[in-house]
Amino acid sequence: MAEIIFNEVTVSYGDSPVLKDLTFVVEKEEFVIIMGPNGTGKTTLVKTLLGVKKPDKGLVYVLGCPVQKVCPHRKKIGYVPQFQSIDPDFPATLYDVVLTGSYANLGYVKLPGKEEKEEALRLIEEVGLKGMENHPFGRLSGGQQRRGLIARALMGSPRILVLDEPTAGVDLASQNQVRSTIQEIYKRTRIPVLLVTHDINPFLSLVTKIVLLGYGKHFVGGKEDIIREEILREVYGEYVRVIEVAGRKYVMTRDYHYA
Repeated sequence: MAEIIFNEVTVSYGDSPVLKDLTFVVEKEEFVIIMGPNGTGKTTLVKTLLGVKKPDKGLVYVLGCPVQKVCPHRKKIGYVPQFQSIDPDFPATLYDVVLTGSYANLGYVKLPGKEEKEEALRLIEEVGLKGMENHPFGRLSGGQQRRGLIARALMGSPRILVLDEPTAGVDLASQNQVRSTIQEIYKRTRIPVLLVTHDINPFLSLVTKIVLLGYGKHFVGGKEDIIREEILREVYGEYVRVIEVAGRKYVMTRDYHYA
């Protein structure tokens, strides 16, 4: 069975469907991009996958278990939520925050032991933050906080990594660092990645599937199927271009910013 299955899924807020009859699967080792304009249901899709939002119709399976049931699979989803500002005086270090990623596997009684503590330090190093483990988390830069949350999501060796716009709201240099971290993690672990993003270009070499969400419509396929002007214009409008430079495709919007 595929790692993630959405089968004819409809999700609504009130009487308004946000996702309608959405079908796609995520297989082992896939790198899947969820993209589309704001308000088309990208975060709703993630909430449905996590069991936070109940579908009105259709079936969602994660690691072989229906999301409506409380199954052990939830412990094996590494999740990085949309970023929210954190109080600079938040009373926890980077190490403390990363270590909390072990709690799902430990339960309510057992405390992190030597193995979990060593794993937290190893992951902090892997995301490029070695030497910062004792820094107050709230006083790290936005990009450093994102990478710290990625390290937290990797605690316990998840079988799926879900990231909801991890580069939103940080400066360009930090965006590049976060993207590089995601790319390196995928290349090293080959765990399935489900990434919500507005900027697909840095990930096109890794992408195996795209779920393109529009207002009342959606498209699912490989990058050869979706990264085409006639498809993208169905969602983003007429001012979209797909250009090719040195054999690589790039998606650009009207003002030539990345889509």
